[in-house]
Amino acid sequence: MRFWCALLALTLAACDNAETTVTTTTPGGDGTQPPVTLCVDSGCGEKTVLLTIPDAENIFFTADNRLFVSGGTNVFEIKKEGVGYTATPIFAGTGNFGGMAQRGDVLYVNCFTDRSLYAARLTATPTLAPIHDLGIGIPNGMSAGPDGEIYIVNGPIPSNGLPDPKIVRLRFDPANPMVVTEQSDWLALPQSFPNGVARIGRTLYVTNGKPLPPTFGEVLRIEISADGSAGTPTQLASFMGLTDDLSVAGDTLLVSLYSNGVIAQVGLDGTVIAQTDPMSFEFPSQVRVGQPPLFAADEILVTEKGMVGDSLTPVGDAFSVFRRTSN
Repeated sequence: MRFWCALLALTLAACDNAETTVTTTTPGGDGTQPPVTLCVDSGCGEKTVLLTIPDAENIFFTADNRLFVSGGTNVFEIKKEGVGYTATPIFAGTGNFGGMAQRGDVLYVNCFTDRSLYAARLTATPTLAPIHDLGIGIPNGMSAGPDGEIYIVNGPIPSNGLPDPKIVRLRFDPANPMVVTEQSDWLALPQSFPNGVARIGRTLYVTNGKPLPPTFGEVLRIEISADGSAGTPTQLASFMGLTDDLSVAGDTLLVSLYSNGVIAQVGLDGTVIAQTDPMSFEFPSQVRVGQPPLFAADEILVTEKGMVGDSLTPVGDAFSVFRRTSN
């Protein structure tokens, strides 16, 4: 991920301040929420920092709308307390955690520290524990698949070895969700720096970095075939900036542009619908639409990671919300 920081000066892109809103639906635990109008533009919204999360990395809502945020020290459950929010760690130790997914009543989380898959039953007080050694350099973005499997992105750049850009697939024991029965290399992504993954139906959307201009970041579209194999990746959208993770917002995608300090909304036809001003966020790593009761369905949640490996400055390390302004 230091690759992202090194190219910062080369990748800042221009945005306009025109107010752009899109009516969409947001996923909920029991189907969909009513249509809402999203503001993904600095001309109509503004950021508020809610909590300090060291090296904030990822955001995940469970099927029953519990909220978890991963970061460089732990995974935290976010709860509302009065007019503010609290972050309760769910791992007894310390670890650098990344992507999250849910299967049944289990939350799964990638760990950068020991390159393992962790899991916790979604009880009132979940407790993370390692269940499987992934054996890959940098287990990052994660998504549950349509057939009970999990997809994990290996990338962008490991700190302890050469890049091995790919997506791996995990299958589980039907009788025990804590047992991985198979890990396979689902799709190699040579000469790339993949990062995040999101799913709609049998389609994966993967953020990817490119080593050379004119494009530094892109979103790939990859079909999951009926037999479970990977289709040929195609480029959905490209950016003059390095992408981090992404999420689904109805019939659109929300994408974090780490190097530009921007969040963007992208249509499933590849159109960049709207985006915030450059450096409106401090190196955003994930962006996701809010869900009641913790947040309104038109609020946008963002993890601001800051510079990777930076523990000295106050840059980033934040869990923030982007809300429409009243005027």
